[in-house]
Amino acid sequence: MIAQNFGRWNPRRTWRTASNVDKVRLYTRQSFIMVAVVFGGFGAVTEIIADRYLSGVFLGISAGACVVAVSRMPDLGGVVAKPVQIPLAGMTLSAFCSAGIALGSNGENGPYFWLAAILVVPLAGLTSLRWLIVGSVAAGVVLGLLAGPESGVSVGIVAGFMGLTVYMSVWLLRMVTELDEARGAAAALSVAEERLRFSRDLHDVVGRALSAIAVKSELAATLSRRGDDRAAAQMDEVRELAQDSLDEARELVRGYRSIALASELAGAQSLLEAAGISTAIRGSADQLPVELAEAAAWVVREGVTNILRHSSAENCSIEVLADGVVIANDGARIAEPNNGTGLNGLRERVGAVGGTVETVQDEDRFTLTAHFPSRTKESR
Repeated sequence: MIAQNFGRWNPRRTWRTASNVDKVRLYTRQSFIMVAVVFGGFGAVTEIIADRYLSGVFLGISAGACVVAVSRMPDLGGVVAKPVQIPLAGMTLSAFCSAGIALGSNGENGPYFWLAAILVVPLAGLTSLRWLIVGSVAAGVVLGLLAGPESGVSVGIVAGFMGLTVYMSVWLLRMVTELDEARGAAAALSVAEERLRFSRDLHDVVGRALSAIAVKSELAATLSRRGDDRAAAQMDEVRELAQDSLDEARELVRGYRSIALASELAGAQSLLEAAGISTAIRGSADQLPVELAEAAAWVVREGVTNILRHSSAENCSIEVLADGVVIANDGARIAEPNNGTGLNGLRERVGAVGGTVETVQDEDRFTLTAHFPSRTKESR
């Protein structure tokens, strides 16, 4: 699942413009890279102080190979699309060389602690939790026999702890990725269902009339070839059918564009909460006059669409006032120079009833406000 989204993070994007999934991926990757750099640096310095210069060099090479491996593993947040086998092999071989040099000189005081913390990071991303535990115990036992029980116990504990940490991080990144995909699928499904409804209505309303027109046109053509005067009457009926079909198509389009504010509010709350966004609805559709309710419904629909497509929101509020609608959400990304056709079309709809649309972004909070002119509310 994570590998399917391999490379989604763009290094040129800032933290504020990134989605929640990108932030988790970046945090995961950088955390493990920091582990390799810090442990590798301290381990190399320790070996150099102990006059094991070559062991320190191999330890540094192992830490560098670990950084490269992490950057190439999507399960650990990596985004470099290159094979991971070469850095893994280099990391393991360098670690064995460093440990071997330490065992040959002074087996009890070696870089085993540092090497265990470095090696486990990429290896834990490639195996299951069961094998992580088995590997940690085995490493502790083997090193205990070669370098003493104290070294064996410390390596076993460090390897087990780091392995569990990596395993939980991989699980968290996988869950966040799957939730993000589910959120996008819910928005796409809503659009697909609306298109399907419109196509079904179009077929039911217009299909019958077009079939009748085709039959009568064929009959009129046949009568005309025979010189039958009834051909003119048939063509008159075709004209009437075409006119009726045009009227029905116009009614269908008007019905498709005409939406109810109460339904939009209920649908918005259901859709946003299904996408994992906490939604608060304040006010009701009865607070607006009838002639403004449809424009307000379009504001709600466009606002919800923008939240689903252009933000990583966790909280949203929709407030219906006597003279407008206010939609606010967090998790907003930096707005593009062009607002897009959605907001432009919304301004045209609201402007048609004498209203205005304003958008304000304060850091990660975005507010969409539609102001309507004061009118006397009609009874519903």
